[in-house]
Amino acid sequence: MTGTSHATRRRGSRLRQLRRRVDNAMFTRARYSQPMMPVMCLLGGLFMPLYWFVWTYAVPQPYSNLWLHLAGCVVLLPLAAQRWWPRACKPWLPLYWYVAITFALPFFFGYLMLRNGGAIGWMAAHLFSIFITMMLFDLASFALIFSLGTTLAALAFQLGPHGAWPLHAMLQYTPVLALTLVLGPLASLSQKFGDQAKVKALIGASNNIAHELRTPLGSVQLAGRAIGRYLPHLLESHRLAEQSGLPVAALRSPHLQALQRGVGVIEHEVSHAHTVIDMLLMAARPMGSLQLETLHARACVEQALARYPYASRAERERVQLVSGPVDFVVRGSEPLLTHVIFNLLRNALFHTGRAGKGEIRVGLDSDASGHCIRVRDTGPGIPPDVLPRIFNRFYSYSEGDSGTGLGIGLAFSQNAVERMGGRISCRSRWGEYTEFFVTFPYQVPSGQGLSA
Repeated sequence: MTGTSHATRRRGSRLRQLRRRVDNAMFTRARYSQPMMPVMCLLGGLFMPLYWFVWTYAVPQPYSNLWLHLAGCVVLLPLAAQRWWPRACKPWLPLYWYVAITFALPFFFGYLMLRNGGAIGWMAAHLFSIFITMMLFDLASFALIFSLGTTLAALAFQLGPHGAWPLHAMLQYTPVLALTLVLGPLASLSQKFGDQAKVKALIGASNNIAHELRTPLGSVQLAGRAIGRYLPHLLESHRLAEQSGLPVAALRSPHLQALQRGVGVIEHEVSHAHTVIDMLLMAARPMGSLQLETLHARACVEQALARYPYASRAERERVQLVSGPVDFVVRGSEPLLTHVIFNLLRNALFHTGRAGKGEIRVGLDSDASGHCIRVRDTGPGIPPDVLPRIFNRFYSYSEGDSGTGLGIGLAFSQNAVERMGGRISCRSRWGEYTEFFVTFPYQVPSGQGLSA
């Protein structure tokens, strides 16, 4: 029974991974098509009844069906208004997008082509629908939509009232269709190349940013240290000059305090800029091989919280390390784990800052599933339709008009944690909280005097 249950769990895990992969692929294609979706579907929905009028009265065809055209209009128009969909319905947008295009392009034009006897004009219209589908989807999605739409069109033709199959016309059409199916998908490969180019451009841009900024930042840092070293002597000389009655400009106490604080501000801002550059470089570049070492989780978390470049005292006070006896040992990379915590802190601080409320609690737990580092904030939470996508590369979300960034921080964090043998997950309730879990399996301490 134990072996059977273990095999069942493994099959269930594989099915969940496959479902998640398919869901992410559908979401990605729907997201790439989203900017053109409203206009395209609005025009398509409005042209559906117009085409029926044209094909019935202006250029009469052997077969035309008003209800089929109206069905296409009804299917497409909701996508034109997808911006106003209720939030509870938005997770279904990718699936609806696939279903609507399957009906409106390969099924609609394939069925009408068969009912109209494979006329040349309908073959051209069918080829047009294929090219549009190729432009909208990747190769795997196109193959699914085209196959399903074509099969349903053939079944509808066979099961409904129909004449003879237009075999002679279809034999003439087959070479053109085959050439289209062979050469057309090359256009969809451009999206894959585009993603690769985006990654290369990001790496190149991050390298250029690091190169162009680190030198002036280093100069600013040296200047700040020089000011911090000699400013006390200058202030003391000014004080002695005043006491001696020399004609020197008066410096009020607030001015002196501002000068002294300015040195600390320079050091802090330079440190913050260096950390942001490090986070960008680490998230953008391939990780390569990892040298894993034995780490104390609590020490890593404490050091990360201490090193994080908070923008203000208020930000620092918003973060609390939950005290407790829990500590554990993991096999990992300290720089990677530190930057994972940095990314989680950055997101929590950003969203609680935008919401103007909330606190951030960082803690460590151990349970039956393994050891866990938790980062919980009581900010605005993550919408249900966004939550499944937050680890997607280049996906970024915020309630405003723009995203929170490049969409690489959480994708990097997931990759980093998985490379260290762990997993990262998120639980959120919209309007209440967001909680990230960085979970590692139990480790037997190596012979270095470390204990969990």
